[in-house]
Parts: sequence; structure tokens; C-alpha cells
Amino acid sequence: MDMAKLPEHGHCENCGDPVAFNEHFCSDACSEEYHKDVKEAKRLDNRFYIIMGVVIVAVAVAAYAIKTFLL
Repeated sequence: MDMAKLPEHGHCENCGDPVAFNEHFCSDACSEEYHKDVKEAKRLDNRFYIIMGVVIVAVAVAAYAIKTFLL
């Protein structure tokens, strides 16, 4: 059973549809949606890092306060 040869192609980074070999997206709409999603993910990552930094500082201050004033 012979398999049909497909021309060289890639897949859209957003939706996975087949695209020409050197293309990254199947349409401008997919490109915009992908870049919007990446920007949102970076924003959420930054928010997470800031919150974790605040939590670490709060725990360190609480530990210092307990050690200094209660022990």
C-alpha cells in the first residue's frame, strides 16, 4: 500500500491547520490571536512572580518577628 506524498508543509502555530513550509500562521487572525495569547500568558507569569515574591518576603518578615519578639 503506497502512501500519497504530501508537499512539504508546516502547521499553524495557533490552530494547527496546514500552512506553506516557511509560514507560521494560516491567517492574520490566527497570528493576532496567537500573539494576544502569548502576551496574556507573559502577563500572568509576571503576576505570579510578583505574588510569590510578596509571599516570600511576608514569610521572612513573619519568621523574623516570631523569632525576635516571641522567643
